[in-house]
Amino acid sequence: MTEPLEQVIDKLKEDLRTRHFIRLQNRECSVAAGFIWSELLTNLERVSDHCSNISGCVLDTADRNMNMHENQRIIRDSKEDYEQQYNMYLAKYCS
Repeated sequence: MTEPLEQVIDKLKEDLRTRHFIRLQNRECSVAAGFIWSELLTNLERVSDHCSNISGCVLDTADRNMNMHENQRIIRDSKEDYEQQYNMYLAKYCS
């Protein structure tokens, strides 16, 4: 299940972007470096989106079901498994 990991990456991107804005406000970083940082974060988040989409397509193909977005909604709605995986990835990558 890649969806919880993709959501953690989205959260991590926002946290890293917020920390960068704080560094900018404190004049600890330049605006020029900020543009590069922002582009890097955006591109890495897009990579995670693509990986999630590829995973969804592979699972749909294996199940002979081509309704990826519905399947992702079902995964998110299976609260216990989703939350468990999300929290595991959150602890691993956002500590």
